[in-house]
Amino acid sequence: MVFTPSISGSNIAQLSEGLSVLTASRDNEYAMEVGGAGVFTSLVVDALKGGASDLRGNITPGSLYAYVDEALGAWDQRPIFKTNVSSFISLRNIPPKIPFETMRKITTYFDTPESDYKLNPSYEDTEKSAIKDNVKIFKDLQKFQSVGLVVPIDAEFMYFAAINSKACRLTALGYQYWRLVNEKKL
Repeated sequence: MVFTPSISGSNIAQLSEGLSVLTASRDNEYAMEVGGAGVFTSLVVDALKGGASDLRGNITPGSLYAYVDEALGAWDQRPIFKTNVSSFISLRNIPPKIPFETMRKITTYFDTPESDYKLNPSYEDTEKSAIKDNVKIFKDLQKFQSVGLVVPIDAEFMYFAAINSKACRLTALGYQYWRLVNEKKL
C-alpha cells in the first residue's frame, strides 16, 4: 500500500494513518552541509546508531525527530515532523543503556516511587568501611543516576551523598521506570 500525503492549501498536509514524515528543513530554508555532507542526514544516521534511543534501546520516529531537532538548535535550519499514528513503533532497537536485569532492581532499592534510599560511607568502594554488597548496590544507583533515573539528595554527586550519609531518590523519569518494573512491563 502506498501512502500519499494530500496537500490542502499551502500549509496543511493530510497524512494517511500510519505515516510519518521527517524533512531536513522548511520549504523556505536550505538544508545545511558541512564538508560536503548534509547536517540533517548525518544527524539521522547518528540518531539511528543509538543517539535517539530511550533507556530500553528503542528508537522511534518521535525520538529521532527530538534528537535531530535538538541538535539543529544552533543551525538556521528547522526540521519538519508530521505524523498520523496512534502509537510509535520502534524503527530500530539497540542494547539498552542499562541492562534490564539491573533496571529491574529499581523496585528492590526503592520500595515505593516516593522512597529515599539511605546511603553511608560503606557504599563507596574507596572507603575502609566499604561493604561489598553495598558497593554493588551503589554502582547500580550510580548507573541509574547517569541516565536520569536517580538524583542524590542534599549533595551534588552520589559520591558525596554516600560519604556524608545522605540519600538518593527517583526522578520523575525514575518513577516511570519504577512503575514499568513494578507492573512487570520491563
